[in-house]
Amino acid sequence: MREPWAWAGWLVVLGAWSWPLWRPDFLTLIGGLGALCVLAGVSGRRRASVVGIGAAAFLLGAAAPASLPDPPQLAAQAAIRGAVVSASQKRAVVSTGAGEVEVWFAETAPRPGQRIAAWTREARPRPSLPGEMSSPWDLERAHRVSRFAVRWEILGGDPVPHGHGAEWYQLATNGGLLWALASGDRSQVDPETAALLRRTGTAHLLAISGLHIGLIATVAHGLVWWLSRPLAGLRWPWPARAAPIFAAVIASCGYASVVGWPVSAQRATVMVVTVSIGQLLGRKARPWSLLGLAAAAVTLSDPGQVSAPGFWLSFGAVAGIIAWAWFIVRWLPPDHPRWAMWLASSLGASVGATIGTLPIIAWLFQEVSPISPLTNLVAGPLLATVTVPAALLAGHLPDPCGLFFLAIADAAAQVGIGALRLLDVPPWTPAVGPAGAILLAAILPLRRKPLAAAGLALFALGVRVMPADRLKISFLSVGQGDAALVEFPDGATWLIDGGPPSNRLLKYLRRQGIRKLDAVILSHPHLDHLGGLEPIMAALSVDAFWTPRPPREDDEAEYLSLWQTARERGVPIYTADEDREMRRGALLHPLDGWLGARSAVNEESLVVALTHGRRRFLFTGDVERGGEAILTGLLEQIGGADVVKVAHHGSTTSSTERFVQASRAEWAIISCGPDNRFRHPRPMTLHRWGQIGAKVLRTDIDGTIVMETDGEDVWTRTWTPRTGWRQRSPSSMPVSWLTARMWASQSITPGSSRLWNSPPRMMLRTTVDDSFDGIESSVWSVRR
Repeated sequence: MREPWAWAGWLVVLGAWSWPLWRPDFLTLIGGLGALCVLAGVSGRRRASVVGIGAAAFLLGAAAPASLPDPPQLAAQAAIRGAVVSASQKRAVVSTGAGEVEVWFAETAPRPGQRIAAWTREARPRPSLPGEMSSPWDLERAHRVSRFAVRWEILGGDPVPHGHGAEWYQLATNGGLLWALASGDRSQVDPETAALLRRTGTAHLLAISGLHIGLIATVAHGLVWWLSRPLAGLRWPWPARAAPIFAAVIASCGYASVVGWPVSAQRATVMVVTVSIGQLLGRKARPWSLLGLAAAAVTLSDPGQVSAPGFWLSFGAVAGIIAWAWFIVRWLPPDHPRWAMWLASSLGASVGATIGTLPIIAWLFQEVSPISPLTNLVAGPLLATVTVPAALLAGHLPDPCGLFFLAIADAAAQVGIGALRLLDVPPWTPAVGPAGAILLAAILPLRRKPLAAAGLALFALGVRVMPADRLKISFLSVGQGDAALVEFPDGATWLIDGGPPSNRLLKYLRRQGIRKLDAVILSHPHLDHLGGLEPIMAALSVDAFWTPRPPREDDEAEYLSLWQTARERGVPIYTADEDREMRRGALLHPLDGWLGARSAVNEESLVVALTHGRRRFLFTGDVERGGEAILTGLLEQIGGADVVKVAHHGSTTSSTERFVQASRAEWAIISCGPDNRFRHPRPMTLHRWGQIGAKVLRTDIDGTIVMETDGEDVWTRTWTPRTGWRQRSPSSMPVSWLTARMWASQSITPGSSRLWNSPPRMMLRTTVDDSFDGIESSVWSVRR
């Protein structure tokens, strides 16, 4: 094993990542760790020693989360007070006296180093789609609880003490950008500039990274080296050699502490410290061993980092540079000039960083600039060598020196942004799932086989599941809203509704290999159905857009924007009043003569029926009693439907008894958010569907629901982050109208009772098994 420290470091990471899956206690891990170390030491065989050291490193990683204190115990609503340890956009980790708390904010989170007081409530579980980087064990690994800040205020503390704040930087034209380069706080960056940096692949320059730490360490080392030259003249060689090294270590640690120790700063600081120790001992550093030790150090200090995208982006970039930076340099002739060496090494580093971060970028962000090596070559050195140090000095030097360096930083930033605008081209949108990300990560060790690496990358990015001879419908877990993907046997695709505002649905479609939709159907213009459609309409090819009617003055602004986007993209728009002929389905509502209140947006919902062989699926939008009265007669004529997407998320305004009876549904699918504030689905709605023997599946409990049919049989499976994919055959679902799953989101515990305060007032007494899959007894009593 050529790089034992590198392998040991990554085994530490693997041990920390695996901890929630097997949960050994701390003392057991320490005992096993000691035994393995003794075995490795006394073994006379090299292979046995290597295996012992590797297993010890794995156990050491698992011991890191096991050693953390239990998370704080907080009431449903509670006040917290503490210092912000780390922050990213709307999320911050706050260290309180009782432990660490992950806090979500409605707006930008406070900066690291600030002390805050907040009145919090339990954070609602975040829905997750298949293929997303979401793990139910992330909080458990970090021993934290998740809260939402209802109200909060800053008590004190500042991530940039003894210096100027964000207001000082606003004196410059690019003040928000300069503040981000100096502090890592990107909340002040102009949205247009931020979008330009993302499109050109230079957004990483805004984060506090190894670039900043390296600059600080280099400047400190060079300054102290120059000041220590008299010591070398006095024949005191060791102090003269050690002083610059200690200065670099102190400066890097100090700056990382000031900016709140983000993971990239932790990695860079560990590497600076390790290299410095090696220089003092006269040992040459090995890059892969340095990276492994840095990964182990970051993991042991905060085990929760191993599942964070920033951790893998930071270490992936450095791994790519180590593995691939030489690829371009090796083509230089032996007598190359110095500028050619700089050009080739800079270009190679940019290409290597792109390769190293591609697995995470293609999985999570799905945007890669095709000219990022060129943009980093042009704008990177200017921003790194001029703008960043000038911005740092501007924030820490008094007037007029601070203003002088602020002007220099602003001018350099302006030149860099101008160059990026000239190079601005639309980004590529590679998309893979977890398996594809693993395949892309396998490119790193293929540095000596570039053709094999290119072939593997093309395979990972291009492989897709071919459509089977079945109709496939996915009811997607998008939270409190509706979204369903229909995939026909011939490869055509429909999207019925788009859920709340987010680009998660767009990324899901890309991961599925869907770049074209034959139809987008908006049941009605409410935000929980149309929010995710605009990014899809803007990014994908859409052949038809179905909607109940054109926008009105009282509609959501997002509906007007969606309509305009469809017009600008040249997408044909069909409304219920203009065209009712659907090529692959039937529009059942609204029809001519519909007399429903035109102010009731829910009642205007497009109701679509799809038929494949003997099986029929009904999508009801949020249609309410008036529309269901019309649909009841139609369902009686056509013989009902096998699968019904329950209207209005299971509200009592829909699912009337006559409609439910007329549907004769075998399956009832309810799309709603976990622990939603509307308490959907309502008990009476579940009761009505249960009375006809329908098997109820809910996206808040069962997650994403996928149903496939060949026209005769129906195969059903569900997916959640905790359970993965599960087959749900009809025999595995209780036929009783009351199931424990009906109550799981209402916090019913085994043997508990729940009082519902909404009229009619009902008391449920039920005994439920631990898995919430069965019921021993249930008694209803209605009190008016």
